[in-house]
Amino acid sequence: MRPTLCYTMGDMKVILLADVKTLGKEGDVIEVSDGHARNFLFPQNLAIAATTELIQKKAERERMEKKQTNKKIANIGETANKLDGHEIMLEEKVNDAGVLYAAVTKKVLAKVLRKDGFDVEEEMIVLNNPIKEPGEYTFKVEFSHGFESDVHLVVEAE
Repeated sequence: MRPTLCYTMGDMKVILLADVKTLGKEGDVIEVSDGHARNFLFPQNLAIAATTELIQKKAERERMEKKQTNKKIANIGETANKLDGHEIMLEEKVNDAGVLYAAVTKKVLAKVLRKDGFDVEEEMIVLNNPIKEPGEYTFKVEFSHGFESDVHLVVEAE
């Protein structure tokens, strides 16, 4: 009896240049058959051969991105800590009934906080309703990565 010969194509490591539904996301290093790589992925510019040098460069880039992300998170945490307990004093005009002519809104608060040196956007401020009367209030500022700060606000009649 003659032995049957089995021919299997070798596998090739490639780096995906774009998301490929059945294989992975952009930047993934995957193994595919030589034929799939040469006949489908390479001609459509979906992948490149994963050389040792390219894999090392990719790993270095990922390390740098992670380092930058960690630094960014640390800066956000530092800003949140500095802002926590910060106090804002506003003097606003009121009518005869003691109601503010112009309500204090998220937009106003964000502008004041930026003027005080904090990198805060209007969307980060948690304020259920605009403030329409003089008094003392506390509102939250929610940063990315779960950081938040409580800010004290005093609105006085002008």
